[in-house]
Amino acid sequence: MKPRGAVAQHVARAMADGEAALVLGGDCTIELGVVAGALTDDASVGLIYIDGDADLNVPETAEGSLDWTGIAHMLDLPGALPELSGLASRRPMLRPSEVLLFGAHEITAPESRTIASNNIRHIALAEIKAHPASAAEQARAWGRRFDRLLVHIDIDVLAFTSFPIAENVRYGARGIGLELEELGNILDILLTAPNWRALTIAELNPDHAPDETAAFGSLIAMLTRALAPVAADR
Repeated sequence: MKPRGAVAQHVARAMADGEAALVLGGDCTIELGVVAGALTDDASVGLIYIDGDADLNVPETAEGSLDWTGIAHMLDLPGALPELSGLASRRPMLRPSEVLLFGAHEITAPESRTIASNNIRHIALAEIKAHPASAAEQARAWGRRFDRLLVHIDIDVLAFTSFPIAENVRYGARGIGLELEELGNILDILLTAPNWRALTIAELNPDHAPDETAAFGSLIAMLTRALAPVAADR
């Protein structure tokens, strides 16, 4: 649990200094540290969670993979591990109304029930693919009420067939997901939110890229474009 605690400390320091944080993971549970760091004072926090999965499993239902349990621990769902769900200054870290799922399409039946029973906001991948800018504007509008808006990206939200760099290849052969340009256009909108404070990128695996240099060059160029206006304002 120490890496997540260290992330929380770094993020808390950035928040205290009025800075934005860029966090490069790791698996998706790295976001637990980001959220914990953003909650070190009384500020309200909202999380836009861009991922192919909903990550609402608890360890018992996650097939041994903690990286599918991040939001479950943030919400402190029954079965969550106390050493993870208790990282922040409050428990649960986040309430269902403080999480927006953006692009999740691999959702298990128990996760679907959790989404419905907790009224968790979900912008589906099909809606995003049809109107990326509109979906991003919806997400930014949703996050307007928070003091701090966090954006989390699991790289498996990208279509593996056209940009094979994600750790998770479970549905890669089906070509499901966003194109890198679409994700960049979405970030161009989300990161202009005046209350945006942290961006997390998780679940990369350079060994999956046919040309690591080219793949990371494209990814870095996309992130640089999205972050440039933010850097200019600070």
